[in-house]
Amino acid sequence: MSMTAVHEEQVYAENAAPVWWVFLITGTAWFVLSLIMFRFDITSAKSIGILAGIVFLAAGTLEFCMVGVVRSGWWKALNAILGVLLVVGGITAFIHPKNAFVAVASVIGFMFLFVGIFDLIVAFSDRVGLWWVRMITGFACIGLAFWASGDFQRKSILLVAWLGLFALLRGINSLIIAFTLRHLGREAAAGPRPLA
Repeated sequence: MSMTAVHEEQVYAENAAPVWWVFLITGTAWFVLSLIMFRFDITSAKSIGILAGIVFLAAGTLEFCMVGVVRSGWWKALNAILGVLLVVGGITAFIHPKNAFVAVASVIGFMFLFVGIFDLIVAFSDRVGLWWVRMITGFACIGLAFWASGDFQRKSILLVAWLGLFALLRGINSLIIAFTLRHLGREAAAGPRPLA
């Protein structure tokens, strides 16, 4: 009876491990941005729209950077699609900044939904390291998507809070990527494990 080891395809390329610190820095930057947004006292719909545009464009740019870190095939396509959706959401927020209470809330809901689904796909496909934290953030994003899409007397403070939560969850995601890449780099440096 022969035993074969099943090797699941990893999401991240092993040669991407040396850039793990970039995601550590971007995760920290997301946390700082989130903290700053929670301190905002914005009541202008136009300001909220511009803030949402900045957040979504930054998230989209980071997703495009991820295309170089992931292996190949449909993982690259998935990151590119998410990047395009985030950039389109950012541009939409810039185009309609005065309609923040309707347009930005709708955009935020869809962005939470797409990001949450993406995080769940990656978490369940690549169960390395802190995959379960990514799963939790994915479910949190999906829950926030339905909350943001509902008509719960949208107020400016609530829209800013949603943007702050989006930035916070992107920070958690960046830290997960950083430490996953670091873990993969250490495993590659240690060499292959002997089969028992």
